[in-house]
Amino acid sequence: MLALSVATACDPRPRVAQPCVSLARERSCSPFCAPPAHAGEPDAAAVESCGGGDDWTHGAVWRGGELLAELLHAQPCLVRGRGVLEIGAGTGVAGLAAAAAGAAHVTLTDRDLSASSASLSLNPALQGAVDVRRLAWGDAPSLAAALSAAGGRFEVVLAADVVYPQSTAALPALLETVRNATAPLGRALLLYVERDARVSEALGAGLRGFGGACGRVELGAKAALFELGGAGGGAGGGRPRGCDAVPGGGRVGAC
Repeated sequence: MLALSVATACDPRPRVAQPCVSLARERSCSPFCAPPAHAGEPDAAAVESCGGGDDWTHGAVWRGGELLAELLHAQPCLVRGRGVLEIGAGTGVAGLAAAAAGAAHVTLTDRDLSASSASLSLNPALQGAVDVRRLAWGDAPSLAAALSAAGGRFEVVLAADVVYPQSTAALPALLETVRNATAPLGRALLLYVERDARVSEALGAGLRGFGGACGRVELGAKAALFELGGAGGGAGGGRPRGCDAVPGGGRVGAC
């Protein structure tokens, strides 16, 4: 159980009810990630025992969510005053961190909303700025409903630890959803943690065909933040960059 304070003006870090299962060698010293409830990530046999799908990933804070929440806590100008969508939200830790950082409104989406809803219930100070909606990647009707409720495309789209071996087949649908949800002058922030080199290759190929600007910031061993610009603008103030390049300074775009 994460032992975090309810978000306040003095300590804008959200509470989430789920454990963190990042491996000890991956985990940083972070208020978003308590000691893991498990010894590590499930091995191949454990995944196969769950039917080979990705249900075992649900309901926990993974390293990507932890890192993205830390980034928004450190750089609130990335989301302050903006409309934000988190896709594949799970516990919603990144979206809730965006709300705590001053986002105008945050929509948490996933196929199963139970974990996001549980986290939101623990954060009464954020509830007026956050809602939850079901959204499956590549599902045009559910995305259209989210865009209609928000009054248009989102200025910031967040996705953390949504690309991993069991989700590779859904990568085209994921990137399509990100592209269609991001406003022309907006940005998408995709936090990726490498656990399989083949998945990294597939992600690189998908991002090269994404369209719009793309930048990459390294966030430690095998973790990177990809900043994707909307088709009409571009990440970081319209400066086209390749996803193979690492911007200097360690900051994401321009605040």
